[in-house]
Amino acid sequence: MAVYNQYQISIKHIFYILFIFLASSVFSQNYLDTLAKKIGVAKNDSAKINLYYKFSLADKKLSSSQRDSLYNLIIETGKNSKNKRMLAFALYKQGYFHDSRSENNKAIEKYFSALKEAEKIGFIWIRLMAHNRIGSVYMKEKNHEFSLKQYHYSIALAKQINDSANLSEGYAMLATIYNNYDKLDSSLFYNHKALEIREVFGVRVNLANSYNNLGLTYKSLKQYDKSLEYLQKSLKIREEEKDYKGIAGSNINIANVLRAQKKYKEALKYAEAGTNIAFKNKIGDFYLNGLFSQAEVLYKLGMYKESVLMFRICRVVGDSIKKEKINTQVAELQSKYDSDKKDADLKLKEEQIKSKTAQNSKQKILIVASCIALLMALLAVFFIYRSFRLNKRNAVQLAFKNHLIEEKNKEITDSINYARLIQQSLLASESMLDENLNEYFILYKPKDIVSGDFYWASETHEGFLLACVDCTGHGVPGAFMSLIGKENLDKAIVKTSSPKQILTELNKGVKRSLNQNSPGNNNRDGMDAAIVRIEKSNNTVSKVYYSGANRPLWIIRKATGALEEIKPTKQAIGGFTTDSQEFEEHELILNNGDMIYISTDGYADQFGSDKNKKLTTKRFKDLLISIHSSKAKEQKQELEGFFTNWKGKSEQLDDLLVIGIKI
Repeated sequence: MAVYNQYQISIKHIFYILFIFLASSVFSQNYLDTLAKKIGVAKNDSAKINLYYKFSLADKKLSSSQRDSLYNLIIETGKNSKNKRMLAFALYKQGYFHDSRSENNKAIEKYFSALKEAEKIGFIWIRLMAHNRIGSVYMKEKNHEFSLKQYHYSIALAKQINDSANLSEGYAMLATIYNNYDKLDSSLFYNHKALEIREVFGVRVNLANSYNNLGLTYKSLKQYDKSLEYLQKSLKIREEEKDYKGIAGSNINIANVLRAQKKYKEALKYAEAGTNIAFKNKIGDFYLNGLFSQAEVLYKLGMYKESVLMFRICRVVGDSIKKEKINTQVAELQSKYDSDKKDADLKLKEEQIKSKTAQNSKQKILIVASCIALLMALLAVFFIYRSFRLNKRNAVQLAFKNHLIEEKNKEITDSINYARLIQQSLLASESMLDENLNEYFILYKPKDIVSGDFYWASETHEGFLLACVDCTGHGVPGAFMSLIGKENLDKAIVKTSSPKQILTELNKGVKRSLNQNSPGNNNRDGMDAAIVRIEKSNNTVSKVYYSGANRPLWIIRKATGALEEIKPTKQAIGGFTTDSQEFEEHELILNNGDMIYISTDGYADQFGSDKNKKLTTKRFKDLLISIHSSKAKEQKQELEGFFTNWKGKSEQLDDLLVIGIKI
């Protein structure tokens, strides 16, 4: 029965195509007849969808109504299919149809529809591909912020299904976006990650692209020897694969690096080779780039006539490309290149004669103007000298005052820098953290030299304690508060190892240190905090006890990839809180590979992006979900890179502290 239904659907589609066939011209009839035959032998619905997509792109062979009919058959096949995944696949293909025609708004609409449908049925591959394509469209629109986010999502999904091809593509696209932002270190990092995968699993053309991208990044970093090493590797593969466009591009890129190294003769050989290949294969943009590179090198070699001619050719070729007439005009330019040299020599001689005549007349005018200017200069010198005598005494006094101010500023800055060293020495030591935690990261970025955020840790018989604390203010006032917090945490651990009791003792200690219970004392400074105690139950399971004062705990379990939020007690430490304030404690069972995160509010509250928007807790959570399966060190790099990118040229608004622990 299932075979019969499938047969019926195939017959229905064939008749639909034949209907279009009858209404078309003789030329499109042959084209649609070919489609009808292929649909008749298609193995499954995904093959049919691919056929409808492929044939619908033939604008020159179809009328608009015929194209629309084939486009509609894509979604109809998806809806009628017994395979639930086909609807998401059909929507994705419709998005690709609009994408290939540069109809960006329609493409994004279809991609998001495919993404929504794929999420309902758990179709990870289409989710991955949809995020990739959305990122690509946003990149074409130069919306790098949204493009970055989409590729981060796709990378997480590619890791989940071990899709090395799309994982390497995601890393390569991140590298390109960061290169556009002039974040060359981040670009280099992601290019190398893409290369690691492609050297093992990748298609050779993609491997050549990675070598080429690394070469260009190292060129931007002015590491020319490394740049040439990678560009030569790229050229070798492209020559073996007979990738003529790539061969042309590699030769021109190598020429540009050699030009930067002032190896002009060698650069000219590569530029000529790349230009000739681009011309033979009608690759207009590369041909123009090659001509421009030759013109620059010829100028550097002192071959000025040839350079002028080459620049003229560049101008004509550029205009020809814009008007889509490159083939005819470029061929004429190439064939007449030698005769143009002779004409140019004659024109240059004529211009030299005219130039000498013009120079003689200009010299007479210049002599008269110089005499007038000299007289005015003498008068100006007299008045300037008199003014200088009057202002000299004031200038000496002002310089002395400025010197005093600079000395005071230096003393203050030196003192604060020394205070930073003291504050850093009071933070939990790296050796203690390494000894007690399997894998972790701490992203710590003070707004000023010293910070109001700090982290604290302690070893106990009942487990390892780690706290993340956000004090009132930042800079010097915040640093003073952090010292009070550190001192009272050290006192609290003597009495108890329970997170909730430690927060209770910390609350009492802070209020006592600031005399907040004294009548007439209006000081209401305090701090928010999150504290965890980690106990290893066995090799695979751990107990985590958490208590928070206005700061939550986030958990992302390895098994589900979903984020769980354990809410804190909505009271701060110190300030208006009473001495009797109690804090809720949560006991949690976690498995190996689960991630927990505690942080201050500095990351989520940062303003930036092109529209100067707040980053928000939601974006922060989404980012953690997309990177949680990576190693802790890589998570820190991703978080830091995203924050720097989001902040852009804006000022950092608050101290920043994020702690991630892999159980």
